[in-house]
Amino acid sequence: MPVYVTADLHLGHPQILDHCARPFRSIEEHDRGLVDRWNNRITDADDIFVLGDFALGLSARELRRVFSELRGRKHLIVGNHDGPKVTGLPWASPPREILRVTLERQQLFLSHYPARSWPGMHAGTLHLYGHVHGAIQDTRHSCDVGVDRWNYRPVTLREIREHLASNAGPLEEEIATADERTLRRLAA
Repeated sequence: MPVYVTADLHLGHPQILDHCARPFRSIEEHDRGLVDRWNNRITDADDIFVLGDFALGLSARELRRVFSELRGRKHLIVGNHDGPKVTGLPWASPPREILRVTLERQQLFLSHYPARSWPGMHAGTLHLYGHVHGAIQDTRHSCDVGVDRWNYRPVTLREIREHLASNAGPLEEEIATADERTLRRLAA
């Protein structure tokens, strides 16, 4: 079974439509669209890691209803918009801030926030994150898995590896040691 990751759904958060120019006419259409795209990819046997900002603004009842509609064994890496209503949902594992895990023979460092360096980055560990809504460039070993970057749907590790291989961004070391002029070039 493939493993899926996603981030920044912002279910029930009407301001996200304008903030991220999401192509939905209302928050109800947005939420329905994200649920449908999720369920078109995920089966109940799949594991899916949500890297933060699952929902904001839904009542506890609506949140439980939407959560129960979503297929898969859901795991949460807590984001800045995930309050007690979200963390209190029946996740398949306890919500946490950061997770180091090996899935599909790939070492991963999962967090809501992008990091400049992480454990194992020089040994092939991939860093997957959300929070930035596509605003920063992926590197060769790190990737924004938010819905704004992936057609409003969860993504597989295979798709991420293919993306990183075909869009070889800078190495993390290049960013860490770059002067301002070089950073502008790398971001172009």
